[in-house]
Amino acid sequence: MAEDTELDAFLEDSAADATEAEDIANELEQDPESMEPQTFTVRGHVCEIRFSRKRIDLYEERHTPIIASFYKNDGMFTFKELAAIAGYGLKVQGGGYFLPQKAEEIVNKLIDTNGYPVVFQAVMMALQRDCAFLFKGAGN
Repeated sequence: MAEDTELDAFLEDSAADATEAEDIANELEQDPESMEPQTFTVRGHVCEIRFSRKRIDLYEERHTPIIASFYKNDGMFTFKELAAIAGYGLKVQGGGYFLPQKAEEIVNKLIDTNGYPVVFQAVMMALQRDCAFLFKGAGN
């Protein structure tokens, strides 16, 4: 139980982010419902990367816009960008988001443990699933 309390110190209140997602299944080639998030275990808790428009806005207030970085780096992110982007989306499955600064530290450890490609894939799947608006018209 002390471990839960320790983890809770790094979480934000997720009640403000609990808005319902818009149904966009017919606008994507792949049904977002079938895109399962990759999970990571952090201090014994199952975590995932999920984004909302609010989380993207928070990231972009402090960093280069995601699409600008994506195009500048030929479809990739620097290690620092990947850790920061994933950090804004890292949350306990069914629970709240981590504080971005602490989440970035955790994501750096995830990259060290699992490799850049695994974390990059989790971020890209989450962005496509949760924030299709970012990529609308990007392939044209």
